Amino acid sequence: MSRLHDAARTEARTIGVSVILSAGLRRRLPGSSDGPQRHTLAAGATLGDLLAALGITTATDLTAAVDGELAERDTPLRDGAEVMLLAPMEGGSGRGSRSRRRGDH
Repeated sequence: MSRLHDAARTEARTIGVSVILSAGLRRRLPGSSDGPQRHTLAAGATLGDLLAALGITTATDLTAAVDGELAERDTPLRDGAEVMLLAPMEGGSGRGSRSRRRGDH
């Protein structure tokens, strides 16, 4: 076989995905930077495989989207997929808005 053919076959065994992390996740993951990050995974990888590669455990509460659609850990990834990972927001008891509503009665 030619080297060109071998290179094409090797490339088919991996996929590249773009990952966007929320600020909360970037703070938790050492070495994370602003903006999309490019990651290479084995072909057939799932969102769960990507999360494991990023060091995000199954205990981490997050919302994920793949190509703009909500995704679960078993969602398959395709070459060129855009993955967005969001951690829940903290804070904001909402007491101010509740007390105003009570005062409106």
